[in-house]
Amino acid sequence: MTVRHNQSLPASAPPLVDTNVFCYLFDARDMRKSQLSKDLIARCFRSECHYSVSVQNLAELSVVMTEKIGLPTSHDFIRQFISDIARFDGWTILQYRVDSILAALDLQSDYSLHFWDALLVATMKEHSIDTIYSEDIHFKKVPWLKTINPYVDQEYPV
Repeated sequence: MTVRHNQSLPASAPPLVDTNVFCYLFDARDMRKSQLSKDLIARCFRSECHYSVSVQNLAELSVVMTEKIGLPTSHDFIRQFISDIARFDGWTILQYRVDSILAALDLQSDYSLHFWDALLVATMKEHSIDTIYSEDIHFKKVPWLKTINPYVDQEYPV
């Protein structure tokens, strides 16, 4: 499998989809959020738009869906889902580096973020991504980052 690992992206880099949006795809407890997540993700797979996702998001998705929910998803199912994202040209897969971790420590202090959220923000900044789809409001603490909650915001979809 070939996964594209972009070193840098243009100023108009595709928005990043946060882990919570992916998790709602498979969450039957909230059908509204599940459907909105499906609509957002399907737009990419229909080649109507492009999105970014970090390897961190994919790792978090794996843990949440196979270990942390009431009825865990099979490893084979999650493996196939992640492979589909990695193989599809509409998704830009972002890597983080040691410099990302160091930048995350600064962001964590500057904006009172949890480390893993700060690492995601650092990775986005390194790849010129200024928009995230997430229901997590703490991303709004970062002044240069536009946070779109696809379950609330009227401006969805970008």
